[in-house]
Amino acid sequence: MGSFSHLQNFNALDEGKILDFDSVPDTLTKNISLKKPELPVSGDSRYLTRLCVFRNEAQLSQSELAQPIITNGFELRDDNINTHKKIIQDKIIAVLKLLTFREQHVIVQFWSPAHVVGKHQVLTTMDQPFGLGETTEQLTSYRKESQHNLYVVDNDHEEGELSPPARVFRRRLPEWTLDVANYSQKQFPQKESAIRRDLHGYLALPVVDLYTRSCVGVLEILTSSKYISYAYEIQQIQSALKVSFLL
Repeated sequence: MGSFSHLQNFNALDEGKILDFDSVPDTLTKNISLKKPELPVSGDSRYLTRLCVFRNEAQLSQSELAQPIITNGFELRDDNINTHKKIIQDKIIAVLKLLTFREQHVIVQFWSPAHVVGKHQVLTTMDQPFGLGETTEQLTSYRKESQHNLYVVDNDHEEGELSPPARVFRRRLPEWTLDVANYSQKQFPQKESAIRRDLHGYLALPVVDLYTRSCVGVLEILTSSKYISYAYEIQQIQSALKVSFLL
């Protein structure tokens, strides 16, 4: 079964059905229930958390994130004039503003493909949109650290050496776990950093341009709660992506 047939499983949510993730490879959390969690009853929706959305780190000028960022030995090619990427970023910002979450201690980051000069294609979250459920030191420091990481997504790169965003980008399939402690350090380089900042639940989803059918990046969500079901989050994200002609 091809990648797009897997992506089409998201359409089941439109019909009030449960996503069939049994066919999606997940070597970390087998047999996870994806039953849709109970939604807040009328009048309780005010307790859901909307994100503080930022286009990039410059909008957090009062925090440490405004300092220059040095990546781990790579030099990124300048993509500042790439109009298509600017359009994608605008759409991701619109998506993030539509999302609500069941808790405040949550971070959502967009990982975008870029090119290292003379070397590999990588994923980076540097200068990409992100959202915080609350602007705490724990979340902002995790965001700052994330910008130092560049994940190689070349087809000839061994899959065992890929991070979760890179695996999701390569496979065009979602990846999730109720606790990042289930990962090895090799599978998720930011594992210890996430745990120190009380981030445990993990979900990463490919973002596909519906017009070009190309994968334009990955949305990564980390939460303090160890959810056994991400149906609510997936439904939220799917609906928001469709509004922006992304999936």
